[in-house]
Amino acid sequence: MICVESPPRDDEDKRMTAPSGSGESAIFRQAMREFAVGVSIVACGVGDARSGCTVTALTSLSLTPPTLLVCLSREAQTLMRLSETRAFSVNLLGARHRELADRFASRVGERGAARFAVGRWTTLATGSPLLADALTAIDCRVEEILERHTHAIVIGAVAAVQRGETGPALAHWRSRYETLE
Repeated sequence: MICVESPPRDDEDKRMTAPSGSGESAIFRQAMREFAVGVSIVACGVGDARSGCTVTALTSLSLTPPTLLVCLSREAQTLMRLSETRAFSVNLLGARHRELADRFASRVGERGAARFAVGRWTTLATGSPLLADALTAIDCRVEEILERHTHAIVIGAVAAVQRGETGPALAHWRSRYETLE
């Protein structure tokens, strides 16, 4: 196997290094901001016991059986509720959902079930809240939760999928929302 590295740009060498610890975390955070990702809301619970959060750490794990994984902060209320209910939804957001993404990212003050006052919510197989006009909503049962460092890796077995309205996707890149057409 041949590995080719691009030479530094003429303007400057962009490599950064730091000793282990908080400086390394800051550099890693900056590096990961270059990775453009989709934006989704993970939601679980019923009624006043609903919880949800905005997530960018999501990927498919397997097509057979359909499985995905999502990473949640170990301190998140949504992870606690998801651990209890053993079910959750993943709602892939369109560009029209910027305000909803902020709401579920705690940028506007609402917590818990109050976050669901905006948007049209429905349910499928597990009873988890699904955003009716999401690009796609995926209903999952918890297969396994693996705690690592500051986050938990939640593996979800797909129970149902609802294709929603079409339109440009909401993405997150360099700490900003972007539109993918």
